Amino acid sequence: MKIKKLLEIVNGIPLNLENPESQIKNFIINSKESTKGSFFVPLKGNKTDGHLFIEDAVNRGSVGFFTEKHINLKNGILIKNSLKALEKVGKFKRKGLSKVIAITGTSGKTTTKELIAFGLESFFPVYSTKGNLNNEIGLPLTLANIPEGAKIGVFELGAGKIGDIEHLSTLVNQEISVLTSVGHGHTEKFGSFENVLKGKGEIFNHGDYAVLPDNLLNQYKKYLKNYITFGKNGDIRVSDIKFSKDGTEGEISYKNEKIKIKVPVFSKAIIYNIAAVSGVFYFLDINPVKHLSIFENFIPPKGRGNIIKHKNITIIDDTYNANPLSVRNAIETLSSIDGFKVIVLGDMLELGHLSEKLHKEIGMLIEKSNIDMAFFFGKETKFSCEETKKGKFFNDKKELAKAVKNVFREQKGFLLIKGSRGMKMEEVLQYILQ
Repeated sequence: MKIKKLLEIVNGIPLNLENPESQIKNFIINSKESTKGSFFVPLKGNKTDGHLFIEDAVNRGSVGFFTEKHINLKNGILIKNSLKALEKVGKFKRKGLSKVIAITGTSGKTTTKELIAFGLESFFPVYSTKGNLNNEIGLPLTLANIPEGAKIGVFELGAGKIGDIEHLSTLVNQEISVLTSVGHGHTEKFGSFENVLKGKGEIFNHGDYAVLPDNLLNQYKKYLKNYITFGKNGDIRVSDIKFSKDGTEGEISYKNEKIKIKVPVFSKAIIYNIAAVSGVFYFLDINPVKHLSIFENFIPPKGRGNIIKHKNITIIDDTYNANPLSVRNAIETLSSIDGFKVIVLGDMLELGHLSEKLHKEIGMLIEKSNIDMAFFFGKETKFSCEETKKGKFFNDKKELAKAVKNVFREQKGFLLIKGSRGMKMEEVLQYILQ
């Protein structure tokens, strides 16, 4: 995209513009990421204002910048609102895609997004959300950087309150809407579980086709036209999930076809995630069963169920995030694996007044499970620890890691580590690996 085209898209006013033919390679919001050909978008946050870094971005090589106020630097574009201008760029770039798939859910959305992108790369030029750029800033930035030649977009939509998914769906204007799950995630911000249900369901206000879990169909059916369900009793059926020393196995069936798949990840939920992908395949006229064997080579994003072999321990690194739904899956997964099993849990955050109750339920579930030991860290997991005789609570991550090492000094087995993003449970993992 050339600067003169960008001026047209955002209806901006040029400031000291030297060369309107200059080519923009990518859009950035962090001046430290400036390179030759980048275009800087200064955003106002709670702690700072991106306008303070415009000069730094230019000095580092940015070919131009947005600004909400007159500034005496070359190659600026004056606009009323930087974020709104970025959204306009994103909407324009989105028009170049043939199809867009949007994904949301309390848990599993990032893994499902990665699976869809991984699976569709065999058929189309695919562009997808990088990392967790799924909010009101990350999504417009992702859309603005859609590369030429991409045909299919796979975008993750995050939400913390009613209206978020509606807004983001308006930006991506998806053809296929995927809901992975609904549980007690971000309940504190949403206000109630009922609002979580409503907020996640906003994804179905957009798109021609819907993919959703069979157990949520009654909740959303009145909003759906063309849809396909996945699950134990879904249109795409999941069955026979079990675990081997190398990962998770399961069977996925559609109509009269079925396939057994094996994924190098320890997670019961990943088979359901792949079933959701099958629904997307169906709407794109790709046989939803015949091509699933490609996922035997899938490697999940870091911290989302990765398998790490370390001395006597097979570590399941699930440190990226946690909510009651995903923690339950983690417990059920670990409990089903043959061998000695230890779980390390950090707090599940943003649960509001339900936090104590939900953490206690996790402790009860561990007590009933086949897990041998449970180590807890954080303020809220004290409630979990109180509900199981298998538990031990720690105030220090290094001490927790030391205890884990002692347990596995002569004992071979499995270790699963999980906690909300704010708990940084990957630090425990690093101490164990040292």
